[in-house]
Amino acid sequence: MKKKHIGWIIVALPILVFGSCDGDVQGGDGAGPDGDGDTDTDTDADTDTDSDTDTGTATGPGAGLVGKWGQLVSVTIVQNGIPIVNEQWVASRNWYLVDLVTDGEGNLTAHERLCAIRIKLRGMGGANLGNQSIVPQNFVDHIPVLERRVTVDSEEPGTPWYSDIVYEVRGANLCNGECNPAVDQNCDPLPANGAASGATDAPPCDGPCNGQQCDQDQDGLAGMTNSLIGMLNCDVYVTQRWWARFDGQIVDENTIAGPIIDNFSEQTVLAASSYTCTLGTPGTASTNCPAHQYFKMVRLPANATCADVMALTRCDEDPAHCDSAPGPLTLDPNDDKPTDDCD
Repeated sequence: MKKKHIGWIIVALPILVFGSCDGDVQGGDGAGPDGDGDTDTDTDADTDTDSDTDTGTATGPGAGLVGKWGQLVSVTIVQNGIPIVNEQWVASRNWYLVDLVTDGEGNLTAHERLCAIRIKLRGMGGANLGNQSIVPQNFVDHIPVLERRVTVDSEEPGTPWYSDIVYEVRGANLCNGECNPAVDQNCDPLPANGAASGATDAPPCDGPCNGQQCDQDQDGLAGMTNSLIGMLNCDVYVTQRWWARFDGQIVDENTIAGPIIDNFSEQTVLAASSYTCTLGTPGTASTNCPAHQYFKMVRLPANATCADVMALTRCDEDPAHCDSAPGPLTLDPNDDKPTDDCD
């Protein structure tokens, strides 16, 4: 399964979440067994040894940006086909530890290691009906390090930060998966809803591509495992694909921020621990409000870990209210709401 650029119930991307009522998602802190975000699995980035990674030795445009950064990626979608509520609004907040390197000619590569996921679910009128989705630490630990490429000609404030589109497939062994199936007829689809014969129909992900589900989080269960507690209590085993492009700018020497564009996400549910959790035919109706699709990066010390990233957001302590408390921290998301005027 490729690791770079790469329904129904719960997801943990900038992606889909499904339940019969609304709530908030908690995910892992990305610390891993050794506490630095390195889980000693096959999810490490394939770092280019010819690139400069030390701000003291890097040269060329963008050299001053080389180093560690904390990154928030926040996107929203509207899902339809949801039991009971029909439609729901989903805000997916994702924090990364980023290692930014350069080739010395203005071509930068951001190695993005996922630290945590928090997903805010609301009814279309803004109501919170109380379910909570849990993204297990094991899920976060088995997400590959993504590589996002940006070319700059300056480090001055206002310099565009326009990335390539990064694709990621989770829980499926696709031959051609780093693509948008809506526009590319050769793009492999995700395995269908109910594709697994059962929860333990979980072949490993290291075999030849075959278009089928695989056990990416290595828990012996199909696809990637998420959980839901509240009105619904179950585990679901999913495949996912999402993609996004950054279209921001350098704000100052310690901050890069702006909109996310060309983004979308999809998910299928292979199986679930409860029949109730396989009901419905949810899908992504839209990416919702453009103002709700954004990223922010802030510079961190060279020895920074995911713990340092999460220290910059209250979402690690209180995911239900981290975006609405006064005096936001540096990497807190905005107080986005489904009722916001996006015209």
